[in-house]
Amino acid sequence: MRAKQITPLARLESFNIQVNAVAFGFIETRLTQAKEEGTHISRESADIALGIPQASRDIAFKLIPLGRGGSPEEGAGAVLFFCSPLSNYVSGQVLEVTGGL
Repeated sequence: MRAKQITPLARLESFNIQVNAVAFGFIETRLTQAKEEGTHISRESADIALGIPQASRDIAFKLIPLGRGGSPEEGAGAVLFFCSPLSNYVSGQVLEVTGGL
C-alpha cells in the first residue's frame, strides 16, 4: 500500500525533488498520555478529555518491541534526517518510527 502512495510522486525526481515519508508509531504526546491524568481541551463549548486509557497503553507497550512509546524528540529525528543533506540520495522511502513494531 505504501508503495502505491509514494510511487506516483516519483515523477518529481526528474526535477530533483525527493519524495519520502515518516510513519510514526506510538509517540508520547498529550493525545497518547494516560486518560486518567485528566487533560482536557475545550472546542466550541465542548469539554474534550484527551488521552488513552492506561489499560490500552499497557497493551500497546507490550506489543512494541522496545516496550515503550517514543518521545517527540525521537520522532523528530526522522524528520530531521529527511531535511538534512544526509538524505540527499534517499527518495521514495517510508521511514517507520515505531520502536520495532
